[in-house]
Amino acid sequence: MSSECPIHDNYKQALLKAKDNSTTVTGRSQGAPVRIIKNEMAREYLKLEAQGADREELEKITLGGLRRAVIDGDVVRGSVMAGQVCGQLKEIRPVADILKSLYEDAQAILKKAGEIEL
Repeated sequence: MSSECPIHDNYKQALLKAKDNSTTVTGRSQGAPVRIIKNEMAREYLKLEAQGADREELEKITLGGLRRAVIDGDVVRGSVMAGQVCGQLKEIRPVADILKSLYEDAQAILKKAGEIEL
């Protein structure tokens, strides 16, 4: 996760705290599935969705949810979108450091691959 990413620090911290089982999928009943961090908003949505709530009722819960999370930092009532991979996030670093690390790791793998006789 990069320090330059323009999302609220609360959102970043929620991602750092997340585990591989910290997400859930909402919106399946509406044909618009979205994976998000489990929070109060997600639990309320899933409960109503299981009860057969219509689109309008479900939208009342989610309307403005992404803005609440990304801009306002409300990770309890906001929509904190994240994939299951969020459980692998361990730190916030400058993007230059992330790219340098990726490059160096790739170089090491390629070097090792060149040493293997097929």
